[in-house]
Amino acid sequence: MTDLLNTIFSTVPWPFSVRPSVDNLADPAMRRTVATALSELGFAVLLLTSTSVLRRARLVAVLAALPLVFTQVPSLFLLLVPATPASYRPSPTGFSASAIAFGRSVFAETCVPCHGKAGDGVGGRGEIADLRQPHIWSHPVGDLYWFVSHGIDEPDGTPLMPPFEAVLPERTRWSLIDYVHALNAGAVARGLGGWPGRVPAPSAPIACANIAAHSIAELRGKAVRIILGALPVPLPAVAPVNGIAVVTVWIPGEETEPALSPGVDCVAQGNSDAAAAYAILAGSADGRLLPARFLIDPQGVLRSVWRQGDGDDWANPDRELEEIRTICTHSFTIGAGGEDDYRH
Repeated sequence: MTDLLNTIFSTVPWPFSVRPSVDNLADPAMRRTVATALSELGFAVLLLTSTSVLRRARLVAVLAALPLVFTQVPSLFLLLVPATPASYRPSPTGFSASAIAFGRSVFAETCVPCHGKAGDGVGGRGEIADLRQPHIWSHPVGDLYWFVSHGIDEPDGTPLMPPFEAVLPERTRWSLIDYVHALNAGAVARGLGGWPGRVPAPSAPIACANIAAHSIAELRGKAVRIILGALPVPLPAVAPVNGIAVVTVWIPGEETEPALSPGVDCVAQGNSDAAAAYAILAGSADGRLLPARFLIDPQGVLRSVWRQGDGDDWANPDRELEEIRTICTHSFTIGAGGEDDYRH
């Protein structure tokens, strides 16, 4: 249903103040309430349908069904959440490395006074302006675009965030949202060792020796190992796992001349944007190089991250191979109600 709504309302405004969602189903009590409502409403429909066959019992069936309808329909409102006219608008920037890096520069120039240098609200408006909070992922990108464009007010109408529609061009606002998502994902992954949702690996231009690919996005269908910063020596190549090729992409720092090295299949080109984007996803809010490794599954989703200081687990080839096997055999899943994936 979400895909259908995305298609219909990607170019026209959503006309209602609420939209259908399964976000609330993440709460077990909510799931039970909705399940009960659906089962009882299904029974009511069955009763009403039976009246066309059992004419003599029509009145009894109607009298039994109506209370179920009136008492259980309100429970289905739990499947509605607040919406904006832009709720179903897709992002035109695609969460690319260049968009994230550009969004970071816009954030530094425009948003630091309220959100702080690290996006944590420190030095700005405090916790209320903390962009690392998990609720960021409960909003479609279209909603975030609407908030940035039109501002946010307190319940009493007091302005909380000013509108930027007249200040920042449209694509700039979308890039700013890309940065906020990367900032949030990096902060959460750094603290919990996992991703806050289905975060796609940012694409960036690459040059490969023996692979017909010119961007990270074109490696879809393969498992990808990203090396950010200095290359470990030695860097053993990884054989295919379950028939899935494992490709190593090196993203060096700005001071390093990119070149293919033993164990490396592809090298990032114009690597400053790629280095900044993946550093942010590793927890470096300002995009400064943070030596790290990432694993990307064949669907192009970020699955694992190891940062300098996290321990020596990934220095052990057997441990790294175990992680690669996991992402090649188990697709990414999110909990009940999970709409917290990055929707383009």
